Amino acid sequence: MDGAEVMSGMSEVGLPLPPPPPVPPGAFPAISPGYEKALPPSGLNREPNEGHTGHDGTPKGASGSSAPISPALARIPLPKKATRPSFGKLGRPSKLCMNHFKTSIVKWDDVYQYSVSIEPSVKDKKQCREIMKKLRETYGEAECGGKQGAYDGENCLFTSGSLSFNTKEFPVFLEDSKGSSYRPGDRDGKTGDSTSTHSPTGQEVFPKRRKTVSRGREFSVKIEFAATIRMKVIDDMMKGVMGKGDLDQETRALDALRVLDIVLRENASERGYLLVRDNFFHPELGPVGDLGEGVEAWRGYHSSIKPTGLGLTLNLDVTMTTILKPITVEKFLAEYFGVRDLNGLQARNWTKAKSILKGVKVETTHMSVSREHKISGFSDRAIRDLKFSRRVKDGEGNIGEEEISVQQYYSDVYMYTLRFPDLPALVSGNKKKATFLPLELCKIIAGQRYTKSLSSKQRQLQIAACKQSPQERQRICENLEFGHGRTEEPRDGRWNFNQKELKQGARIDTWAVAIFDGRCSDGQRIAESLVDCCCKRGMQMRQAAIVEKEPPSSQRFSPEQRVERMITALKQTKPVFILVILPDKDSPIYVPFKRFCEMKIGVVSQCMVKPRQLNDQYLGNLALKINLKMGGFNSPLSPRMVSCLGPSTIIFGMDVSHGSPGESSVPSIAAVVATKNWPDVFHYSTQVRIQPAKTEMIEGLHDSKGGMVKECLKAYYISCRSPNYRKPTQIIVYRDGISESQFAECLEVEFTAFKRACAELEEGYNPGITFIVAQKRHNTRFFPQGPDNQMRNGNVLPGTVVDKDACHPHNYDFFLVSQAGLIGTSRPTHYHVLVNENKLSPDDIQGLTNNLCYTFGRCTTSVSMAAPAAYAHVVATRYRKLVDTMGGGSDTSSFRSSKEGGAPKPPFPDLPVLKIKPEHSMFFC
Repeated sequence: MDGAEVMSGMSEVGLPLPPPPPVPPGAFPAISPGYEKALPPSGLNREPNEGHTGHDGTPKGASGSSAPISPALARIPLPKKATRPSFGKLGRPSKLCMNHFKTSIVKWDDVYQYSVSIEPSVKDKKQCREIMKKLRETYGEAECGGKQGAYDGENCLFTSGSLSFNTKEFPVFLEDSKGSSYRPGDRDGKTGDSTSTHSPTGQEVFPKRRKTVSRGREFSVKIEFAATIRMKVIDDMMKGVMGKGDLDQETRALDALRVLDIVLRENASERGYLLVRDNFFHPELGPVGDLGEGVEAWRGYHSSIKPTGLGLTLNLDVTMTTILKPITVEKFLAEYFGVRDLNGLQARNWTKAKSILKGVKVETTHMSVSREHKISGFSDRAIRDLKFSRRVKDGEGNIGEEEISVQQYYSDVYMYTLRFPDLPALVSGNKKKATFLPLELCKIIAGQRYTKSLSSKQRQLQIAACKQSPQERQRICENLEFGHGRTEEPRDGRWNFNQKELKQGARIDTWAVAIFDGRCSDGQRIAESLVDCCCKRGMQMRQAAIVEKEPPSSQRFSPEQRVERMITALKQTKPVFILVILPDKDSPIYVPFKRFCEMKIGVVSQCMVKPRQLNDQYLGNLALKINLKMGGFNSPLSPRMVSCLGPSTIIFGMDVSHGSPGESSVPSIAAVVATKNWPDVFHYSTQVRIQPAKTEMIEGLHDSKGGMVKECLKAYYISCRSPNYRKPTQIIVYRDGISESQFAECLEVEFTAFKRACAELEEGYNPGITFIVAQKRHNTRFFPQGPDNQMRNGNVLPGTVVDKDACHPHNYDFFLVSQAGLIGTSRPTHYHVLVNENKLSPDDIQGLTNNLCYTFGRCTTSVSMAAPAAYAHVVATRYRKLVDTMGGGSDTSSFRSSKEGGAPKPPFPDLPVLKIKPEHSMFFC
């Protein structure tokens, strides 16, 4: 590994700052890491789970259950957050430059925080900012003394001096930007025309009055003094001594630093940029990339204030986000599904379309004054069959009801003939007051983020659009053991697997090939080539018992029916493994096939897309995955690479997968993996739980039924190959997906769950825990200086560690670039050591973390994150696909802490029980 001396961009930035806003309610845990609190324990009164996957349909949370309190569990003290003991010393130093710029604060004056409440309630941050902008324009000088302040878009306003009042309400009238109002019945949408029209029978029609906000809307804004933020606390924290950080001071400094970030966002908001946390996007900030399927990519930048060893710095980086194209819904659907005629779409396509477009804002195009609507779905009938009632007046002046079809309505009122009368209509509003809109007359409003998962083709185009070499980006802002004792020295984060055998090859007797690709006519040859490759690498694999190709007639069935028909054809041979050949990476067969194999028949499967050239390298990578899934060992770490682990150590990886933004009813999925078969650090047992939506803290680590930690410890005990060390003396945890503001809550909920699980297994059992958080969602980048410190493409060398200058002045953190970045600029992983009871040195933790990046069994390269955390991410994402037919889950990230309030959490279904055998616990690879 390489140690690194880091230089930041040396531009001095003076920031005349208004007072920083206090942290919004609920953003930070109420209990600091140093606070000790007695937590109720959980008991365990059951036998170990037989399967490798546990589940508790109604998690009670990590903080306790109704089990009797034993003396060992009566008090679980929270540890003090670890501080940096020293710096790493191994490796050779190298010089890097980073995208941080030294920043100086002009004044350390206190900042005044005011709470803001808007009635009626508004959830859209953009509209909240418009309301506050209007308030400033109307009352700024007279009531606020000309102080603009910085507004966070929700409920906090910060000013550099106090306002002339403690609390005050302001009436604000926000005009509609779309212009004049329109009511159904207005001709061509023009106000001033006759308020009535005539039905085909000659009767005069009076449209129903409906409330509109197009002319404007009145709000009541209440501003009330909340607190005073002491900005000098940032400077006090920065001047502290290494290893002696004041945790209370650090918490208050985080509040003050957050104010500075809000000031930066306020400036970007005034420029009309799209704000996504600390990232700002606009089509004028760079070329817009076409990703296909109705999606485009906008460039932008990230900015935030960071405390580092160099002092206070401004972190600047270029970034990109995905945006829905501002086109008609008709064109979007045609582009998304790759069709010319929408009449050919099937029912499952419309279900998919609803999941993609739900919540998207559209504007009408058939009127001179457009109206804005939010899509809630599609009608269950064709638009020609949809009818509604309207009031009509006959010749004698009597008012009655007339039923008219939507198609006839558009013909009578707008003289427009619908082009797609056989297609569903867009539905806006709720069920009681639904509005039906022809999809060809609705255009997607510009600037809306696309938050769904990208297809393989879109990901490739996104990478091509945003890749930048380190030089371009800068201008803009160890040993493995194989079979028979052979070793390989990785170079540039890669190693050659050719002419080498696996550490322990798996045995595969009866297996089958299922072909869903109609273009594949050489399935038998592929099977024979795979057998030859696997056997050369030390596996024992017979020839395929059956090679079954799906007949063309089956493609008219649903994906689930096609899978079931294929399994029926294969089951006569009773295969223990199935190789699946798919037509493309986004095939609708993938999820149903995995679900059927893992939930119904308990068979391991491996999917592939036939490459252009079936060479030994491709088959070798396939053999790695198959061997690992079937219980074999590929290339575990050699003993000397894990010498810091002691006589018996279990390593955990943890992550949580959430639903897409805005899907508050979609439950979160928590995944925990843990090493087994000690002393090898290669195989993992898995535990998965379902928990309330957007809950980041893992609630099922310890509960009344045992919990995830206890089940993993039992799996370790059963599989341990060192009989004298079946109980781990050390526990190391790699936790993915939480932010700095959640560290205290993580210790309170998750760390104590580990302690309680151990104490309940055996009285007095208290192994040391080293708890490490891994973060990929940050914007620090490193640029090597000099040819000896970089790869051929200009990226930093894999194994580069940065634990000074760029890191926190007191916290125990470091950056690690473990992967060989082949495209673009390598993103380092930011590791935070929250607890270090095992007293591992910086060299021990950094070396172990880097070595674990080489044990990800699916490839012959090092990965960007320690394998335990990477595996937990894979498991959580895998279960998301198994339980969500549409694959609506997003990448793991923190949306809401488990302590936040909100609406009552809806009930959620139980996780499916898998039928995979325990020895095939790596089935997810």
